[in-house]
Amino acid sequence: MHALNESRTALLTLLADTSRHVDIVSPNLEPLLFSDPDVLAALAALARRGRHTRIRILIEQLDPVLFEGHKMLALAKRLTTAMSVRVLNSHPEWKRETVVLCDSTAGLLVIPENKRTQVFSNRADAKRWSETFERLWFAAEESPELRQLR
Repeated sequence: MHALNESRTALLTLLADTSRHVDIVSPNLEPLLFSDPDVLAALAALARRGRHTRIRILIEQLDPVLFEGHKMLALAKRLTTAMSVRVLNSHPEWKRETVVLCDSTAGLLVIPENKRTQVFSNRADAKRWSETFERLWFAAEESPELRQLR
């Protein structure tokens, strides 16, 4: 639980400093982290900040039981112009870690699979993840279940 609190604090700090874009890739949208009311409020505030804001979310699969009631997906349903969700079953460049990238290269949070630690990396790492995220995003697809959210 301690590592989760550290991840939450780090994520809120990144979101407070974000002005336009957030990209998230996570196998299951870490429910304890991404359903946190403060995290959701920060994302909603960013989404409503202006028409050029963008929040993109990649998940591994959409399991209706797992995601039923997930607050991040409920937020995406309400904010369809700023938030997009796609499904990426697998990709050789993604090792199932949870990654939050803010303003392309301004901030990076990485939580490796099966670990509750976060890693802040330098600008070069953030740029590399930004390029990787773009490839993952274009390899992903919108699932029929997600279309029903709209």
